[in-house]
Amino acid sequence: MKRSAVVLVLIALCLLVPSQAASAPQASILPPAVKPQPYPFSDRYPVLIAVPDPGALHRLYAFNLDIDGIEVAADGSRLVTAFVSPSEAAALTKAGYDFVPIPNEGYNSFLANGPYSNAPIPWPTYEEFAARMAALETTYPELVKLHIIGNSLQGRPIYCLQISDNVGVEEDEPEFRYVSTMHGDETTGVEMTLRLAELLTTSYGMDSTLTALVAETEIWICPIYNPDGFVAGSRYNANGIDLNRNYPDRFTDPEDDPTGHEVETQVFMNFGYQHRFVMGANYHGGTLVLNYPWDAVAAPDEPIIAAYAPDEALFYYFGYGYTSRNPEMFASTSFEDGLTRGWEWYQIYGGMQDWAYVYRGEHHVTIEVSILGAPKYELMADYWESNREAMLWWMSQVVTGFGGVVLDARDGTPLDARVSVDGMEQPNFARTDPQVGDYHRVILEGDYTLSAAADGYIGQSAPVSVLTGTAARQDFYLCPEEMITLEGTVSDAETGLPLAAMVEMLGSPISAVTDPATGAYSMRVCPGDYTLRASAVDYYPEERLASLTESSVQDFELYPINSPTVVAFLPFVIR
Repeated sequence: MKRSAVVLVLIALCLLVPSQAASAPQASILPPAVKPQPYPFSDRYPVLIAVPDPGALHRLYAFNLDIDGIEVAADGSRLVTAFVSPSEAAALTKAGYDFVPIPNEGYNSFLANGPYSNAPIPWPTYEEFAARMAALETTYPELVKLHIIGNSLQGRPIYCLQISDNVGVEEDEPEFRYVSTMHGDETTGVEMTLRLAELLTTSYGMDSTLTALVAETEIWICPIYNPDGFVAGSRYNANGIDLNRNYPDRFTDPEDDPTGHEVETQVFMNFGYQHRFVMGANYHGGTLVLNYPWDAVAAPDEPIIAAYAPDEALFYYFGYGYTSRNPEMFASTSFEDGLTRGWEWYQIYGGMQDWAYVYRGEHHVTIEVSILGAPKYELMADYWESNREAMLWWMSQVVTGFGGVVLDARDGTPLDARVSVDGMEQPNFARTDPQVGDYHRVILEGDYTLSAAADGYIGQSAPVSVLTGTAARQDFYLCPEEMITLEGTVSDAETGLPLAAMVEMLGSPISAVTDPATGAYSMRVCPGDYTLRASAVDYYPEERLASLTESSVQDFELYPINSPTVVAFLPFVIR
């Protein structure tokens, strides 16, 4: 559906007062009914619901159905695709909605093409995909580590591939993830993400661009989010739950707590807590579109209002970068440029992308990558050709924006901190990795003021300028108490002339360089006892103990290495 058409519908919705019952549309806009075909693990089956006006659409959201799409019919009505249980179908009938069961295309495509089908080339099984992931770790142990981040409800491992030039070592670099198949019958993303992993590893050291991407990024690829659903060909997990409606949600479930959520959701929530993902995407099937936040902009019983994420322009820019490199997606007749804001298409609650963005500060999107959930496996080369450059380009954006480290100013200990963008609506933050202290955030070109904060420390702010396609760096050194100023000069001990020198606080991350013209330096430090060291090229360095309790001056006079006046009894001269 064109974005402009949806916006007009939703604006109109805001102006209407809902009636108490749905007006029955002409039945001719609905196709003939078929026998309900529920998914494994669930009694839900797909239906097409005729929605005659915005008020009826608004009331439909209050049913909290598993909606999967909205289209505009020839007469201007909306046709809503949803998965309903018998009790939900009865409630719709009672409310006056006209609907019919329709073929379960996702499940049918899995039956026709999936791992246990009679297709000429069936899809690989879960076990075969697991073996393919293990083979990458065996072949490229220096680049790949295969992790089991948890187990599904039926006990199947949930595998994720970690790819980096120093795999398993925490480094000052952004973390990125691709996830696929939250809905078990939507399989194309499994192959796309695994082909990406294979491309990155086989090209390392041979292709400079891909080598740099692996060297500068910690990449995580999780091809089968919902193993039980994948094995059964079900949209749902083994409890019959849609895992992309199961996350905490700012309207219906605002507590960011895994308790009470499905096992697979808890696994990926904890996975998110353990990492600091800067960007991510989850792959689906059923249409061709890149869907970005917000998925929901109002509670189910409230009118929808036009609302945009704080990073709206960035989501569009990055999204356009993906879809414009995917010819089929970009040429979509349903979505302008192959893009949509989630709520402009249809609202969902408990989606992964809104949770990742709201609670983790992650630039996360949902990518519908194939019309059928499980296309013929022999077509995967064509899908890969359509998505390869888009996937690589989108992933490469993780190294843009700004980043740095947040450390204890006294001894350089990494801090668990948040770095926020002043004046920007929430979510506006990046989280540090407490093992390294590094933070990273993608953002549009511009001038910003960043503020770093950590429990038990006094916050700090600094300006940063970001250029498109580059990463600006801003480090923060925080102190539990108010910082003081240490300043002074470094000069030649014989001539008194100023020196271009470095003044360090040994054991601390803080240092300063002098102005060569004046020899002056200045830095903000925590009160405490330090060993100060001044050094310059072709001069003996000088070290001294200093107890700094208030702002103070420490001047240094350095002797040239070839100075005839240097004598052995000068205790402060270090040879």
